[in-house]
Amino acid sequence: MTKITFVDKNDNVIGTGTRKEALERGIIRRIVRVFLFNSKGELLIQKRSLKVPLPGKWDQSVGGHVDAGEDYLKAAQRELQEELGIRDIPLKEIAKYYTEETDEKVINKRFNMLYSANYDGKINFNEGEISEIKWIALNKLEEWIKERPRDFTQGFIDSFNIYQNKKQNDNH
Repeated sequence: MTKITFVDKNDNVIGTGTRKEALERGIIRRIVRVFLFNSKGELLIQKRSLKVPLPGKWDQSVGGHVDAGEDYLKAAQRELQEELGIRDIPLKEIAKYYTEETDEKVINKRFNMLYSANYDGKINFNEGEISEIKWIALNKLEEWIKERPRDFTQGFIDSFNIYQNKKQNDNH
């Protein structure tokens, strides 16, 4: 099993271990999230497969843990390749933020690094992790989240709100 990065409240590396250990012991871990946009400005979202935590929920284009020995950017690039078969595209750092969620009966403590990228090429998604993908306009996504928030992971809703707020602030 791959070891993931454990960090303290200041995001300094304090060790490595499994996701299960982090959840059981209340340890903070690092997560990367990538929002992939096409030339129409639509966001790619993925439906989580039945084989992963939070099955059947819609999530960001790509996401995952920072493995031992990786930095955020390297993890984001690896996840893009593992989940969607995409490599060598430039990633733009959007925001780094801390969250605590109780999506899964335990407190999930995570530092999140959100990236965005533009892509119009071929996508070969990993069917072990993803059951479906869909490009969606941001205004339609916003409506869907308001109407049926339970269709989505809490982590995605948080990152989408952070993205929208950052975009709004950058335009002022």
